[in-house]
Amino acid sequence: MALACLCGAARAQAPADDLRPLSPAQVALFETPHLRNVDRTETLDYGFTREGPGGFTDKVALHVRQVNPDGTKSLAFDYLTGERRVRFPELDNFRGNPLLMLTLERDVNEMKEAVGLSTSYFRNKIREAFVTGATIADGSFDLGGAAVPARVITVQPFTGDARLERIPSLQAKRYTFVLADAVPGTLAEIRIDTPADAKMDTPAFRQRTVFTGVEP
Repeated sequence: MALACLCGAARAQAPADDLRPLSPAQVALFETPHLRNVDRTETLDYGFTREGPGGFTDKVALHVRQVNPDGTKSLAFDYLTGERRVRFPELDNFRGNPLLMLTLERDVNEMKEAVGLSTSYFRNKIREAFVTGATIADGSFDLGGAAVPARVITVQPFTGDARLERIPSLQAKRYTFVLADAVPGTLAEIRIDTPADAKMDTPAFRQRTVFTGVEP
């Protein structure tokens, strides 16, 4: 699956000659069982907001269909609604929160459509940035009105990318991931920020996917 290849965290998916240890960001995002704090069938709800060109609000739902004896989960998705809905395949025997991969896969496809470079190019740049350029800081997340501890992972995969020199706003694009153990599914927020570009006359862009609650 293309979305599984994007994370590049599993050693089996890494290039054969890449013997580097996993970075702390890779471990936190792709090698940590985010769904360990979900022990029943339920739905994790997320609010989706896009600010900028074509802005809108919507929702994302991660359905835990089954909790397997080994603690892994069978999952299904409603990623956006109506005509915006993006269809992703159901997953079985999963430990992490696949919303990370769904978001990134949709993002690289949108960049391909906008810029013309291949999805593989963008996936590889993001994968490499998780290895060499990600930062991790302590933070907090507002969970039902209470601030809970969180880890904030930030990465700018396209900084200084010569192939994008005519699109400085894309070079400055920033991805932020907020992980909080108190949040079911651990993933509290994903934010993608692209600054305005006066030369290209394009406004700023922000996309946020934020945990909002759980329903049976």
